[in-house]
Amino acid sequence: MRIRFALSIALASMAGACGGHSKSGTGNAGTIETSGDGGLPPAIVTDGGFSLRPAPPVDPNGLQNTTLVLSASGESLALDGYNFPAQNQGDGVFADGWQVRFSHFVATFDKVMLWQNPDFVPTDQSQVGPLVAELDGPWAVDLHADGDGWPYIDGKEQGERAVVFGVVPNQNKQTGAPGFPTDGTRFAVGFSAVVATPNALNVNLDADALAAYARMVDEHCTVLYVGQATWKGDQETGLCVSPTDAGIPGVKGGVGGEPEFALIPTVVNFDLCYKPADSGGLQPGDAETSWINCDNQDNDPAPGLNGEPHERGVAFFANKYTVGEVTFHTDHPFWESTEHDTPLRFDPFAAQVVGVSTDGGVPTVHLTDVTGVDYTWLTDKLGNLLPWRTCDPFYLNPNNGNRSGTMSFDPHGVPHCAGGDHATGLCDFYDFSKYNQSTQGHWNGADGLCFVTRHYPSPP
Repeated sequence: MRIRFALSIALASMAGACGGHSKSGTGNAGTIETSGDGGLPPAIVTDGGFSLRPAPPVDPNGLQNTTLVLSASGESLALDGYNFPAQNQGDGVFADGWQVRFSHFVATFDKVMLWQNPDFVPTDQSQVGPLVAELDGPWAVDLHADGDGWPYIDGKEQGERAVVFGVVPNQNKQTGAPGFPTDGTRFAVGFSAVVATPNALNVNLDADALAAYARMVDEHCTVLYVGQATWKGDQETGLCVSPTDAGIPGVKGGVGGEPEFALIPTVVNFDLCYKPADSGGLQPGDAETSWINCDNQDNDPAPGLNGEPHERGVAFFANKYTVGEVTFHTDHPFWESTEHDTPLRFDPFAAQVVGVSTDGGVPTVHLTDVTGVDYTWLTDKLGNLLPWRTCDPFYLNPNNGNRSGTMSFDPHGVPHCAGGDHATGLCDFYDFSKYNQSTQGHWNGADGLCFVTRHYPSPP
């Protein structure tokens, strides 16, 4: 039987490439720490009365072999942020010289699913066999949060941390709920980002994060970035080159050659609440984006199909449980193109607070501030053209495109919208950033790429 995964609310099904911070691994990564009481905090109520039910605790001492222990992570970058300059070549870095720190990175997700036969159609990652297991939430998690001991564990990459949120004990969608075989059989795996909902289970939100989540529910967002960016492009090894000072060795910051950069504050708060410009009628708890039939670095060194970085699916062990991690990469919304793993830029966001009065405080940029901004001809809040500046000495131009003059992001064949219809293409920088953000879901960190299905009007 040939089955294509689909949710009843799906408006479109389309693929998207996404990447992460490459690292190969083998076996069952993650050492579980059992210190602490094995439980989670009681429900937290803000002064405004908003509350979420606590996620049921997972007992670290009651875990059985051949089960799937589920964790969530935003990688080490969600915890520590982005340094500038990079401490090591290859580290995540904003090419235009911004140091970025998070105070919250909150996501809502649901329906971790397993299906038979991840290789059902080698050339079509969306095709899987029948559903065999499912764990439902939805769960709300702050991927910036960390702690000592259970439910926090080591993640799937070096320096990464994760938080345990559930267990799939068996094939609960099969008659008799049989256990998972341990003969090397692999099962396709996937999960979905959902619209924030007051019915979510609180995995680890503290009072401040819960207040932020109340806003997510009110605004129908799925993922929220909160933090502060500080421009450090003129420090240490930073060498920012703008078109008019490109030939002057040692000129840093581009301020002398490009007056625009003197207008951009050097410290900017951000509060980026990600939701589609056209939700297609999605309601709280509805799946907004699904990541299906993911690749899995735990299968290495087995080769991936058709250039995929890893073999698809999850296999189970006979003498221990398997740890599976839903991973949200922080870098995607800041890419300078829709090609995965391209360099990051914060200037287009910071430029949207130019001229904003703050009475001496730090200005805050919101995702809605980039609505109507042309991603092929970027401007600041006042309509001034935004030039390129590159401060990272290790910067590699991803496609040899022009990096002088006015900044212009590359959609890599994703069409521009027609007549304001978001289903036909990307209408503005809001759509551009949201499109990249929608590819941030991975399995087991690294390049655990999945087939991307967007349940709202969007181009392929």
